[in-house]
Amino acid sequence: MVTISRQAGSGGDEIARFLAKELEWDFLDKEALERLLTERGFPMVEFEIYDERKPGLWHRFSAERDRYLHFLKMVSYDFARQGSCVILGRGGQIMFRDVPGAIHVRVVAPLHNRVEAVREKFAYDERRARHAVQHEDNERAGFHRFLFHANWDSPDLYDLIISTRFISEKSAADLIMNALDAEDVAAVKKQGARKLEDLYLAQRVSIAVLYEQQLPIHLLEIEAVDGVITLKGTAGNRESIGRCETVAADVPGVTSVINEVSFVPEYVGV
Repeated sequence: MVTISRQAGSGGDEIARFLAKELEWDFLDKEALERLLTERGFPMVEFEIYDERKPGLWHRFSAERDRYLHFLKMVSYDFARQGSCVILGRGGQIMFRDVPGAIHVRVVAPLHNRVEAVREKFAYDERRARHAVQHEDNERAGFHRFLFHANWDSPDLYDLIISTRFISEKSAADLIMNALDAEDVAAVKKQGARKLEDLYLAQRVSIAVLYEQQLPIHLLEIEAVDGVITLKGTAGNRESIGRCETVAADVPGVTSVINEVSFVPEYVGV
């Protein structure tokens, strides 16, 4: 799989689509993600709030942020586990960073090149084009800080950083395909497939516990390894701890549950 992050106006969207077409791989962009979230019952009004945007102050203190992130991860992992794919934006380089064999690409270009590209594409004057590019970059950087506590520009997040200053769409795609053909990438393909199954299952259990059954488990952490689920967190009553284990065990694909949720009595003021 390939994840592609891009600066505004750098041509990253076009490269991602071209690459998916050349490889005949599935492609996850905003429209596809919106459809998947809708199928899972996630409200589109919330998707529009968070989709590669820096949410407003009110939403920074809302549990809806965590809900969006859980659903985003679940549909993204589910999409990726179906087969080889290209994922455009939405923090893919972070969500899939621990997947063996995944290639994470960053597409960049000098500011003046990006401003000119946007100016030509939308028939903007230079001032408006520059504002659009800077605004979009700021929104994407804020999205990554807010949801993933990550620096969008950090080279540590990427395997390839491609500047389109002089490189064409096809040449950029060729560079990515060469990386995919590397022997060490191909060698871990099966490990990557197993990891995707684990990531999806853990996220599916999280949503079952927190949003479908709405159990009061705090600081919930879930790890999945070959169908074995480990639950961690705290709860104010023992009934919720037992119920959490039962809910997890009922999720398709779970073979056994290790329950490490701690009982922390709720404080009742006098």
